[in-house]
Amino acid sequence: MEITNIYTAKGEPLPGGVEHKTILTSGDRLQCLYYKVPFNPEKDVMDGAHPHPAEIVYFVLDGEVEVNINGESAILKKGDAMLIPFNAVMGTKALSSTPVETLAVASPNLFRERQKAEEDHNH
Repeated sequence: MEITNIYTAKGEPLPGGVEHKTILTSGDRLQCLYYKVPFNPEKDVMDGAHPHPAEIVYFVLDGEVEVNINGESAILKKGDAMLIPFNAVMGTKALSSTPVETLAVASPNLFRERQKAEEDHNH
């Protein structure tokens, strides 16, 4: 059994002071990612928005965050969760004065499987 502590796991910094860590991974089948997003009143929710090539379950561990999915916004707070659809364009903005902490659980292999199926269908 693999046990990982969110706060001692190593990760790569992202732009804007965001902490990003892969907490657990099950080969190509499943990943659990941790994000810690600092408050920045100048940031727009769509700054850095991009498509996510997987279906994602997004959990808010602490703080309050605005999440924009394909042009629709919602406010999530500690204890809330949201399902992000496959290939949705997602942007986030921390709303609380303390950093927002989130977990994203996704299947990174889903994108590869769908891409392969589309390629097979087109040939």
